[in-house]
Amino acid sequence: MKINVLDISFEYNGTSQTINPVIIQDNETMILVDTGYPDQIGLLEESAKQNDISLDKLTHIIITHHDYDHVGSLAALKRRFPHVKILASQIEKEYIEKQRKPLRLEQAEKIYPSMSEVDKEQALIFHKTLESVEGAEVNEVLENHQILPVGNGIEVVFTPGHTAGHISLYIKENKTFIAGDALVLIDDKLVIPYPHFAYDADKAKESVKHLFSYEIEELICYHGGLIKSNWKDLLS
Repeated sequence: MKINVLDISFEYNGTSQTINPVIIQDNETMILVDTGYPDQIGLLEESAKQNDISLDKLTHIIITHHDYDHVGSLAALKRRFPHVKILASQIEKEYIEKQRKPLRLEQAEKIYPSMSEVDKEQALIFHKTLESVEGAEVNEVLENHQILPVGNGIEVVFTPGHTAGHISLYIKENKTFIAGDALVLIDDKLVIPYPHFAYDADKAKESVKHLFSYEIEELICYHGGLIKSNWKDLLS
């Protein structure tokens, strides 16, 4: 099984950012894990091409969770490749299909009354961005510890905390753990992203502890990329 970590750098709202979607391949299947911000199909294609990959061969998309930097280009990809199957957990499915209001939008609305007028203006821009993300139908609901029949198997690992239905993936044959946003790499430290915005920070910490039960030689963070050193040494 081949695992390709895409490295996509760009300017967003005046700041430089890098995200690391992942493409998993065997002889019959090509899976994209997370889809970037809205309007980033071109960047996905360019990064895939640099890895000698054509997105025309894409068969599945797995969404770790519904934050807009992970689902932003999902609906556009589905239009471009209508045969592609979209997979996510049941909880995240409801958000991805826009049956429920995005968690970040709910959190933002709760703090509006305490904001200054200047901060509210910026918050409303973010609000509109979240509302503008298109929904997409999820074709298959993933279960905890389900083994996907790709290569010698991909294990679905529930890692709630950052969002309620966040999932990660473990590929035993490569000893690789795709963490999504269960962990991010910042200043050479592995941390839980934005604990004050987490659905449940305590659950997020428990999810990280759960990683210790896996034999992991490579850890892939959506924000931080591929880590080949002993990831446990980088935990903050």
